[in-house]
Amino acid sequence: MTRYLLLSITLLLASNAISQNTNLSDYSYVVVPEQFDFLKGRDQFQINSMTQFYLEKNGFNAYLADSAPNANRCDGLYASVEQLSTIFGTKLQVVLKDCNENEVYRGQEGKSKYKEFDKSYQDALRKSFVSLKNLHIKQKDVVLLTNNTNNSIVSKETKPNTEMVELTKPKVSRVSGNLLPDAKFSNYSNSGKTYLLRKTAEGYSLYEESANAADGLLLKGKIIVMDKVIKYMDTAGNVADAIFDASGNLIIKENGASTVYMSED
Repeated sequence: MTRYLLLSITLLLASNAISQNTNLSDYSYVVVPEQFDFLKGRDQFQINSMTQFYLEKNGFNAYLADSAPNANRCDGLYASVEQLSTIFGTKLQVVLKDCNENEVYRGQEGKSKYKEFDKSYQDALRKSFVSLKNLHIKQKDVVLLTNNTNNSIVSKETKPNTEMVELTKPKVSRVSGNLLPDAKFSNYSNSGKTYLLRKTAEGYSLYEESANAADGLLLKGKIIVMDKVIKYMDTAGNVADAIFDASGNLIIKENGASTVYMSED
């Protein structure tokens, strides 16, 4: 009897996961607001841009509200992050709703006990997104509304016209021939490992995603952008040359050897 009950529960959970996966993949985009209700300013602690980043990483076509596509509202989802009451630390939960305010997804509770506000909010947010990984979301292409009878389709992989390229391509800046990513967060990979490049006032910070790190991100080094020079300094203080090539890949050159971090954006 116990074995039958456990089997029934397992099948029910699996069925719910498959159903939720199908529902979320049926939508073509998700909109993230510029500011969440529990925060005191636009993108405070970079929580809004990190929400967009984690959604993109998990198969969504995610846009901040000010750059949302001109598409049917009910083709999209609308993200929010809720702060839950807790005695110690920070507790956040990611919620997705449809155009009629119906809740279609609620992530697991992300908890953090860091004392620093920015680190605590970012850690709790990352943990709330963990439950999305197993759903294997892959949203369909965005269909833009136009004056013509035929709608335009925006694909993250194929961009058929200039208007769509401007909508979806990552923003870049140029320094001494380098195309620097303007996004607050960018995805990279090297030797089977995943890395996060975070934009800072000085340039960028490079993190390795690691289960061994308390907050899931292990700082590897910093990229310092000067007028005509870009340098990489690892956590031990070693300095090397750094460049971003035409494909957006990060290349670090040290002692005649090059380490290439492939852009995943």
